[in-house]
Amino acid sequence: MRRLALFVLLLSACSSGPGLTPVEQESLSSLAAPLSAPLLFTVDSLPPSTGPLLPILAEYRRTPLRLHIVWRTPQPPSTQQLALFPGKSIRQYWDPSRLTPSSQNQLRTPSGLVPLENLPLRLALARAAALPQ
Repeated sequence: MRRLALFVLLLSACSSGPGLTPVEQESLSSLAAPLSAPLLFTVDSLPPSTGPLLPILAEYRRTPLRLHIVWRTPQPPSTQQLALFPGKSIRQYWDPSRLTPSSQNQLRTPSGLVPLENLPLRLALARAAALPQ
């Protein structure tokens, strides 16, 4: 019985995409059109530089906030690269055609681009959590 349960868990953890996303996330999707999302961060070069984004986002894990990561790299992200952005509140996409505009190593929010610094990130995420989207 345990083996069957383990097999089911392993099978559900696998995704059909360029890389395997963390178990708690949806699988990586390829984009055919630009992505427009309330909270968007693009990865334009490797390795990604997120600064305090992920620790501060973790403070809002009990809110309905969802961060969308768009990989604008020519090759699909590897499993290790996808694992850099763990958590249920993160959704990852691959945009090989670079249709989604770059966030220029900043967080794109409904109010504009926010630098990856403690205070501006906290204010932007608090505002996004307070306002319905």
